[in-house]
Amino acid sequence: MQGTMTLYEFNQMIKDILTNALPETFLITAEIASLNVDGKGHCYLDLIEKIDNTIVAQMDGRIWANSYKSIARDFEHTTGIALSKGLKILIKTSFTFHERYGMSLIIRNIDSSYTLGEMARRRKEIIDRLTSEGLINRNKLIQLPIVPQRLGVISSSRAAGYGDFVNHISTNPYGYLINIKLFEAVMQGESAEGSIINALAQCEQARDAIDVVIIVRGGGASSELDCFDSYAIGKAIAMLSLPVISGIGHERDRTVIDEVSNTSLKTPTAVAGFIIETIRIFEENLDLLSRNLSKAALTKAASAQMALLIITKQLENAAKRIVLKNSYRLDNLASSIYKTTKQKINLRYSDIQRFRITIIDKSKRIISRHNERLNTLNKAVIHLNPDSILKRGFSLTYINGHTIRTIDQVKSGDEIETRLAKGRIISGVINTKKN
Repeated sequence: MQGTMTLYEFNQMIKDILTNALPETFLITAEIASLNVDGKGHCYLDLIEKIDNTIVAQMDGRIWANSYKSIARDFEHTTGIALSKGLKILIKTSFTFHERYGMSLIIRNIDSSYTLGEMARRRKEIIDRLTSEGLINRNKLIQLPIVPQRLGVISSSRAAGYGDFVNHISTNPYGYLINIKLFEAVMQGESAEGSIINALAQCEQARDAIDVVIIVRGGGASSELDCFDSYAIGKAIAMLSLPVISGIGHERDRTVIDEVSNTSLKTPTAVAGFIIETIRIFEENLDLLSRNLSKAALTKAASAQMALLIITKQLENAAKRIVLKNSYRLDNLASSIYKTTKQKINLRYSDIQRFRITIIDKSKRIISRHNERLNTLNKAVIHLNPDSILKRGFSLTYINGHTIRTIDQVKSGDEIETRLAKGRIISGVINTKKN
Protein backbone atom coordinates (compact mmCIF):
# COMPACT_ATOMS: atom_id res chain seq x y z
CA MET A 1 0.00 0.00 0.00
CA GLN A 2 1.34 3.37 -1.06
CA GLY A 3 2.54 5.59 1.84
CA THR A 4 2.73 2.78 4.38
CA MET A 5 5.50 3.09 7.07
CA THR A 6 6.79 0.77 9.68
CA LEU A 7 6.50 1.76 13.35
CA TYR A 8 10.25 2.32 13.48
CA GLU A 9 10.08 4.57 10.42
CA PHE A 10 7.21 6.52 11.99
CA ASN A 11 9.10 7.04 15.23
CA GLN A 12 12.20 8.00 13.27
CA MET A 13 10.18 10.64 11.45
CA ILE A 14 8.84 12.02 14.75
CA LYS A 15 12.39 12.11 16.12
CA ASP A 16 13.66 14.03 13.10
CA ILE A 17 10.78 16.51 13.25
CA LEU A 18 11.16 17.18 16.98
CA THR A 19 14.94 17.35 16.83
CA ASN A 20 14.88 19.93 14.05
CA ALA A 21 11.96 21.94 15.47
CA LEU A 22 12.97 22.24 19.13
CA PRO A 23 15.85 24.21 20.71
CA GLU A 24 18.81 22.38 22.17
CA THR A 25 17.90 22.98 25.85
CA PHE A 26 14.83 24.04 27.88
CA LEU A 27 14.10 25.38 31.35
CA ILE A 28 11.23 23.36 32.83
CA THR A 29 9.60 23.28 36.26
CA ALA A 30 8.22 19.98 37.52
CA GLU A 31 7.65 17.89 40.62
CA ILE A 32 9.57 14.69 41.31
CA ALA A 33 7.04 11.83 41.55
CA SER A 34 9.71 9.14 41.91
CA LEU A 35 13.50 8.87 41.81
CA ASN A 36 15.69 5.79 41.40
CA VAL A 37 19.42 5.34 40.92
CA ASP A 38 20.62 2.14 39.24
CA GLY A 39 23.79 0.23 39.92
CA LYS A 40 25.68 2.21 37.28
CA GLY A 41 24.89 5.54 38.94
CA HIS A 42 22.29 6.68 36.41
CA CYS A 43 19.32 8.52 37.97
CA TYR A 44 15.81 7.95 36.58
CA LEU A 45 13.02 10.37 37.55
CA ASP A 46 9.31 10.44 36.95
CA LEU A 47 8.43 14.14 36.49
CA ILE A 48 4.86 15.41 36.87
CA GLU A 49 2.84 18.62 37.06
CA LYS A 50 -0.25 18.94 39.25
CA ILE A 51 -3.18 21.31 39.30
CA ASP A 52 -5.34 21.00 42.43
CA ASN A 53 -3.64 17.69 43.24
CA THR A 54 -4.51 16.32 39.81
CA ILE A 55 -1.66 15.22 37.51
CA VAL A 56 -2.00 17.12 34.24
CA ALA A 57 1.39 16.26 32.69
CA GLN A 58 3.99 13.51 33.09
CA MET A 59 7.34 12.57 31.50
CA ASP A 60 10.45 10.56 32.25
CA GLY A 61 13.68 12.33 33.14
CA ARG A 62 17.23 11.05 33.32
CA ILE A 63 20.51 12.24 34.79
CA TRP A 64 23.46 10.26 33.50
CA ALA A 65 25.98 8.98 36.01
CA ASN A 66 28.74 11.36 34.87
CA SER A 67 26.52 14.33 35.94
CA TYR A 68 24.34 12.90 38.70
CA LYS A 69 26.86 12.94 41.56
CA SER A 70 27.86 16.58 41.10
CA ILE A 71 24.25 17.76 40.51
CA ALA A 72 22.95 15.89 43.58
CA ARG A 73 25.88 17.08 45.74
CA ASP A 74 25.46 20.75 44.76
CA PHE A 75 21.69 20.60 45.27
CA GLU A 76 21.97 19.14 48.79
CA HIS A 77 24.75 21.56 49.74
CA THR A 78 22.60 24.54 48.75
CA THR A 79 19.18 23.41 49.98
CA GLY A 80 20.15 21.19 52.90
CA ILE A 81 18.00 18.35 51.54
CA ALA A 82 18.63 15.53 49.07
CA LEU A 83 16.90 15.15 45.75
CA SER A 84 13.80 13.17 46.61
CA LYS A 85 10.15 12.55 45.87
CA GLY A 86 7.80 15.50 46.32
CA LEU A 87 10.30 18.28 45.56
CA LYS A 88 9.53 20.90 42.97
CA ILE A 89 12.57 21.58 40.77
CA LEU A 90 13.66 23.85 37.94
CA ILE A 91 15.72 21.87 35.44
CA LYS A 92 17.88 22.71 32.46
CA THR A 93 17.19 19.83 30.10
CA SER A 94 17.38 18.66 26.55
CA PHE A 95 14.69 16.65 24.79
CA THR A 96 15.34 13.20 23.38
CA PHE A 97 13.13 10.82 21.47
CA HIS A 98 14.15 7.19 21.15
CA GLU A 99 12.57 5.02 18.49
CA ARG A 100 11.99 2.25 21.05
CA TYR A 101 11.76 3.91 24.44
CA GLY A 102 9.88 7.04 23.47
CA MET A 103 10.29 10.59 24.79
CA SER A 104 12.36 11.61 27.82
CA LEU A 105 14.22 14.59 29.22
CA ILE A 106 17.98 14.52 29.73
CA ILE A 107 18.64 16.76 32.75
CA ARG A 108 21.80 18.86 32.48
CA ASN A 109 21.44 20.89 35.67
CA ILE A 110 19.02 21.72 38.53
CA ASP A 111 18.47 25.25 39.89
CA SER A 112 18.67 24.83 43.68
CA SER A 113 17.45 28.38 44.39
CA TYR A 114 14.10 27.61 42.75
CA THR A 115 13.55 24.64 45.05
CA LEU A 116 14.48 26.74 48.07
CA GLY A 117 11.94 29.33 46.99
CA GLU A 118 9.26 26.68 46.52
CA MET A 119 10.00 25.20 49.93
CA ALA A 120 9.81 28.63 51.54
CA ARG A 121 6.59 29.41 49.66
CA ARG A 122 5.00 26.14 50.73
CA ARG A 123 6.11 26.67 54.34
CA LYS A 124 4.70 30.20 54.33
CA GLU A 125 1.38 28.96 52.95
CA ILE A 126 1.10 26.42 55.77
CA ILE A 127 2.05 28.97 58.44
CA ASP A 128 -0.43 31.50 57.02
CA ARG A 129 -3.17 28.87 57.07
CA LEU A 130 -2.44 27.89 60.67
CA THR A 131 -2.41 31.58 61.59
CA SER A 132 -5.74 32.29 59.89
CA GLU A 133 -7.28 29.30 61.70
CA GLY A 134 -6.05 30.61 65.07
CA LEU A 135 -3.73 27.63 65.60
CA ILE A 136 -0.22 29.08 65.22
CA ASN A 137 0.02 30.32 68.84
CA ARG A 138 -2.38 27.87 70.49
CA ASN A 139 0.31 25.64 72.00
CA LYS A 140 2.34 28.67 73.13
CA LEU A 141 -0.55 29.66 75.43
CA ILE A 142 -0.09 26.48 77.48
CA GLN A 143 2.03 27.16 80.58
CA LEU A 144 5.26 25.19 80.71
CA PRO A 145 5.53 23.20 83.99
CA ILE A 146 7.90 24.70 86.56
CA VAL A 147 9.39 21.24 87.20
CA PRO A 148 9.24 19.24 83.93
CA GLN A 149 10.34 15.81 85.19
CA ARG A 150 8.09 13.53 83.09
CA LEU A 151 9.07 13.88 79.45
CA GLY A 152 7.20 12.36 76.50
CA VAL A 153 9.77 12.23 73.68
CA ILE A 154 8.77 11.72 70.05
CA SER A 155 11.74 10.41 68.09
CA SER A 156 13.33 7.34 66.60
CA SER A 157 15.23 5.21 69.09
CA ARG A 158 17.98 4.94 66.44
CA ALA A 159 18.29 8.69 65.91
CA ALA A 160 21.62 10.16 67.03
CA GLY A 161 19.80 13.20 68.37
CA TYR A 162 17.66 11.06 70.66
CA GLY A 163 20.77 9.38 72.06
CA ASP A 164 22.40 12.76 72.69
CA PHE A 165 19.24 13.98 74.43
CA VAL A 166 18.97 10.96 76.74
CA ASN A 167 22.67 11.07 77.59
CA HIS A 168 22.56 14.79 78.45
CA ILE A 169 19.49 14.33 80.66
CA SER A 170 20.78 11.24 82.50
CA THR A 171 24.22 12.76 83.22
CA ASN A 172 22.98 16.16 84.41
CA PRO A 173 25.40 17.61 87.01
CA TYR A 174 22.67 18.20 89.62
CA GLY A 175 21.56 14.58 89.89
CA TYR A 176 17.93 15.36 88.95
CA LEU A 177 15.74 12.31 88.41
CA ILE A 178 13.98 12.91 85.08
CA ASN A 179 11.73 10.26 83.54
CA ILE A 180 11.84 9.86 79.75
CA LYS A 181 9.11 7.95 77.91
CA LEU A 182 9.84 7.37 74.21
CA PHE A 183 6.99 7.48 71.69
CA GLU A 184 8.63 5.80 68.70
CA ALA A 185 8.18 7.57 65.35
CA VAL A 186 9.70 7.66 61.89
CA MET A 187 11.54 10.96 61.59
CA GLN A 188 12.18 11.17 57.84
CA GLY A 189 10.75 10.02 54.56
CA GLU A 190 7.23 9.55 53.25
CA SER A 191 5.86 7.80 56.36
CA ALA A 192 7.21 10.39 58.82
CA GLU A 193 4.12 12.63 58.80
CA GLY A 194 1.65 9.89 59.74
CA SER A 195 4.05 8.37 62.25
CA ILE A 196 4.62 11.67 64.09
CA ILE A 197 0.87 12.45 64.16
CA ASN A 198 0.22 9.00 65.64
CA ALA A 199 2.88 9.59 68.32
CA LEU A 200 1.28 12.94 69.19
CA ALA A 201 -2.07 11.17 69.63
CA GLN A 202 -0.44 8.65 71.99
CA CYS A 203 1.02 11.53 74.03
CA GLU A 204 -2.45 13.06 74.34
CA GLN A 205 -3.83 9.75 75.63
CA ALA A 206 -1.00 9.57 78.20
CA ARG A 207 -1.27 13.26 79.20
CA ASP A 208 -1.81 12.45 82.92
CA ALA A 209 1.65 10.84 83.03
CA ILE A 210 3.49 13.49 80.96
CA ASP A 211 4.52 17.05 81.82
CA VAL A 212 5.75 18.11 78.37
CA VAL A 213 6.06 16.63 74.85
CA ILE A 214 9.46 16.89 73.14
CA ILE A 215 10.13 16.29 69.44
CA VAL A 216 13.82 15.63 68.68
CA ARG A 217 15.70 14.40 65.65
CA GLY A 218 19.15 15.86 65.07
CA GLY A 219 22.28 14.13 63.92
CA GLY A 220 23.20 12.78 60.49
CA ALA A 221 22.51 14.58 57.22
CA SER A 222 19.97 17.35 57.07
CA SER A 223 18.10 15.73 54.21
CA GLU A 224 14.53 14.47 54.43
CA LEU A 225 13.42 17.37 56.64
CA ASP A 226 10.57 18.33 54.35
CA CYS A 227 8.17 16.23 56.49
CA PHE A 228 8.47 18.80 59.32
CA ASP A 229 6.85 21.45 57.10
CA SER A 230 3.50 19.72 57.44
CA TYR A 231 0.11 21.33 58.01
CA ALA A 232 -1.24 18.11 59.54
CA ILE A 233 1.60 17.87 62.08
CA GLY A 234 1.32 21.59 62.84
CA LYS A 235 -2.41 21.28 63.52
CA ALA A 236 -1.89 18.17 65.68
CA ILE A 237 0.65 20.07 67.82
CA ALA A 238 -1.67 23.07 68.10
CA MET A 239 -4.56 20.91 69.29
CA LEU A 240 -2.46 19.05 71.88
CA SER A 241 -3.30 19.76 75.54
CA LEU A 242 0.38 19.51 76.53
CA PRO A 243 3.16 22.03 75.76
CA VAL A 244 5.51 20.93 72.96
CA ILE A 245 9.25 21.64 72.73
CA SER A 246 10.95 21.05 69.37
CA GLY A 247 14.63 20.35 68.80
CA ILE A 248 14.94 18.75 65.40
CA GLY A 249 18.46 20.00 64.67
CA HIS A 250 17.55 22.08 61.61
CA GLU A 251 20.01 24.95 61.45
CA ARG A 252 18.93 26.59 58.18
CA ASP A 253 15.32 27.65 58.64
CA ARG A 254 12.50 27.40 61.15
CA THR A 255 10.13 24.64 60.11
CA VAL A 256 6.36 24.61 60.64
CA ILE A 257 6.92 22.45 63.73
CA ASP A 258 9.25 25.12 65.16
CA GLU A 259 6.70 27.86 64.49
CA VAL A 260 3.72 26.10 66.09
CA SER A 261 5.50 24.56 69.12
CA ASN A 262 5.40 26.13 72.57
CA THR A 263 9.21 26.42 72.62
CA SER A 264 11.68 25.85 69.78
CA LEU A 265 15.39 25.09 70.22
CA LYS A 266 18.03 24.24 67.65
CA THR A 267 19.23 20.83 68.83
CA PRO A 268 18.19 17.92 71.08
CA THR A 269 21.08 18.76 73.40
CA ALA A 270 19.81 22.34 73.69
CA VAL A 271 16.37 20.99 74.65
CA ALA A 272 17.94 18.79 77.33
CA GLY A 273 19.87 21.79 78.67
CA PHE A 274 16.66 23.84 78.73
CA ILE A 275 14.86 21.15 80.79
CA ILE A 276 17.74 20.87 83.29
CA GLU A 277 18.07 24.65 83.63
CA THR A 278 14.30 25.03 84.21
CA ILE A 279 14.45 22.55 87.11
CA ARG A 280 17.61 24.22 88.48
CA ILE A 281 15.93 27.64 88.53
CA PHE A 282 12.96 26.16 90.42
CA GLU A 283 15.31 24.57 92.96
CA GLU A 284 17.17 27.85 93.51
CA ASN A 285 13.89 29.72 93.99
CA LEU A 286 12.72 27.04 96.43
CA ASP A 287 15.95 27.34 98.43
CA LEU A 288 15.57 31.12 98.54
CA LEU A 289 11.97 30.86 99.75
CA SER A 290 13.02 28.30 102.36
CA ARG A 291 15.74 30.59 103.68
CA ASN A 292 13.37 33.57 103.76
CA LEU A 293 10.72 31.50 105.55
CA SER A 294 13.23 30.26 108.13
CA LYS A 295 14.49 33.79 108.70
CA ALA A 296 10.93 35.11 109.11
CA ALA A 297 10.08 32.29 111.53
CA LEU A 298 13.15 33.02 113.67
CA THR A 299 12.31 36.74 113.70
CA LYS A 300 8.73 36.01 114.70
CA ALA A 301 9.84 33.58 117.43
CA ALA A 302 12.30 36.14 118.83
CA SER A 303 9.58 38.79 118.80
CA ALA A 304 7.16 36.45 120.57
CA GLN A 305 9.77 35.56 123.18
CA MET A 306 10.46 39.24 123.87
CA ALA A 307 6.73 39.90 124.21
CA LEU A 308 6.45 36.97 126.63
CA LEU A 309 9.30 38.34 128.76
CA ILE A 310 7.62 41.74 128.90
CA ILE A 311 4.29 40.19 129.93
CA THR A 312 6.04 38.08 132.57
CA LYS A 313 7.75 41.14 134.04
CA GLN A 314 4.50 43.08 134.02
CA LEU A 315 2.73 40.21 135.80
CA GLU A 316 5.48 40.01 138.42
CA ASN A 317 5.37 43.77 139.10
CA ALA A 318 1.57 43.74 139.32
CA ALA A 319 1.68 40.87 141.83
CA LYS A 320 4.23 42.73 143.98
CA ARG A 321 2.10 45.87 143.95
CA ILE A 322 -0.97 43.91 145.07
CA VAL A 323 0.92 42.24 147.90
CA LEU A 324 2.47 45.53 149.04
CA LYS A 325 -0.91 47.29 148.92
CA ASN A 326 -2.55 44.53 150.97
CA SER A 327 0.34 44.62 153.45
CA TYR A 328 -0.22 48.36 154.04
CA ARG A 329 -3.94 47.75 154.46
CA LEU A 330 -3.33 45.00 156.98
CA ASP A 331 -0.98 47.21 158.98
CA ASN A 332 -3.56 50.02 159.03
CA LEU A 333 -6.32 47.60 159.95
CA ALA A 334 -4.29 46.16 162.83
CA SER A 335 -3.47 49.64 164.11
CA SER A 336 -7.11 50.71 163.87
CA ILE A 337 -8.33 47.64 165.70
CA TYR A 338 -5.75 48.19 168.38
CA LYS A 339 -6.72 51.79 168.97
CA THR A 340 -10.45 51.06 168.99
CA THR A 341 -10.05 48.17 171.36
CA LYS A 342 -7.87 50.18 173.75
CA GLN A 343 -10.38 53.03 173.87
CA LYS A 344 -13.56 50.97 174.41
CA ILE A 345 -12.36 48.16 176.59
CA ASN A 346 -10.53 48.67 179.78
CA LEU A 347 -7.94 45.98 179.35
CA ARG A 348 -4.72 45.55 181.17
CA TYR A 349 -1.64 46.59 179.35
CA SER A 350 -0.39 43.02 179.09
CA ASP A 351 -3.63 41.84 177.51
CA ILE A 352 -3.50 44.67 175.02
CA GLN A 353 0.10 43.81 174.25
CA ARG A 354 -0.75 40.17 173.65
CA PHE A 355 -3.69 41.14 171.44
CA ARG A 356 -1.45 43.42 169.42
CA ILE A 357 1.10 40.65 169.02
CA THR A 358 -1.67 38.29 167.92
CA ILE A 359 -2.89 40.77 165.31
CA ILE A 360 0.65 41.35 164.06
CA ASP A 361 1.31 37.60 163.83
CA LYS A 362 -1.90 37.12 161.90
CA SER A 363 -0.95 39.95 159.59
CA LYS A 364 2.47 38.42 159.03
CA ARG A 365 0.89 35.09 158.19
CA ILE A 366 -1.38 36.77 155.66
CA ILE A 367 1.61 38.59 154.17
CA SER A 368 3.55 35.33 154.14
CA ARG A 369 0.75 33.60 152.29
CA HIS A 370 0.66 36.39 149.71
CA ASN A 371 4.45 36.17 149.33
CA GLU A 372 4.18 32.42 148.83
CA ARG A 373 1.46 32.94 146.25
CA LEU A 374 3.64 35.53 144.52
CA ASN A 375 6.56 33.09 144.49
CA THR A 376 4.25 30.40 143.15
CA LEU A 377 3.07 32.72 140.37
CA ASN A 378 6.65 33.68 139.57
CA LYS A 379 7.67 30.02 139.38
CA ALA A 380 4.66 29.29 137.17
CA VAL A 381 5.69 32.09 134.83
CA ILE A 382 9.22 30.73 134.66
CA HIS A 383 7.87 27.21 134.30
CA LEU A 384 5.65 28.22 131.37
CA ASN A 385 8.50 29.98 129.55
CA PRO A 386 8.96 28.08 126.19
CA ASP A 387 12.72 27.87 126.74
CA SER A 388 12.16 26.13 130.09
CA ILE A 389 9.76 23.68 128.45
CA LEU A 390 12.22 22.95 125.66
CA LYS A 391 15.05 22.34 128.15
CA ARG A 392 12.98 19.57 129.76
CA GLY A 393 13.08 17.59 126.49
CA PHE A 394 9.91 18.91 124.91
CA SER A 395 9.78 20.49 121.44
CA LEU A 396 7.61 22.86 119.41
CA THR A 397 6.62 21.99 115.83
CA TYR A 398 5.61 24.60 113.25
CA ILE A 399 4.18 24.57 109.73
CA ASN A 400 4.25 27.78 107.71
CA GLY A 401 5.18 29.69 110.89
CA HIS A 402 2.19 28.38 112.90
CA THR A 403 2.37 25.99 115.88
CA ILE A 404 0.97 22.53 115.09
CA ARG A 405 -1.72 21.68 117.66
CA THR A 406 -3.77 19.03 115.80
CA ILE A 407 -2.97 16.35 113.22
CA ASP A 408 -5.43 18.02 110.80
CA GLN A 409 -2.95 20.88 110.26
CA VAL A 410 -0.52 18.69 108.28
CA LYS A 411 -0.62 16.20 105.43
CA SER A 412 1.82 13.91 103.67
CA GLY A 413 4.50 15.80 101.76
CA ASP A 414 4.39 18.92 103.96
CA GLU A 415 7.64 20.44 105.24
CA ILE A 416 7.64 21.10 109.03
CA GLU A 417 10.09 22.74 111.46
CA THR A 418 10.75 21.30 114.94
CA ARG A 419 12.25 23.67 117.53
CA LEU A 420 14.37 22.12 120.30
CA ALA A 421 16.18 23.68 123.27
CA LYS A 422 19.26 23.91 121.06
CA GLY A 423 18.64 24.11 117.34
CA ARG A 424 15.92 23.30 114.84
CA ILE A 425 15.03 20.32 112.65
CA ILE A 426 13.53 20.69 109.15
CA SER A 427 11.70 17.52 108.09
CA GLY A 428 9.03 16.22 105.73
CA VAL A 429 5.77 14.49 106.64
CA ILE A 430 5.62 10.88 105.39
CA ASN A 431 2.31 9.93 106.97
CA THR A 432 -0.10 11.04 109.70
CA LYS A 433 -2.06 9.00 112.24
CA LYS A 434 -4.80 10.07 114.62
CA ASN A 435 -4.85 8.82 118.21
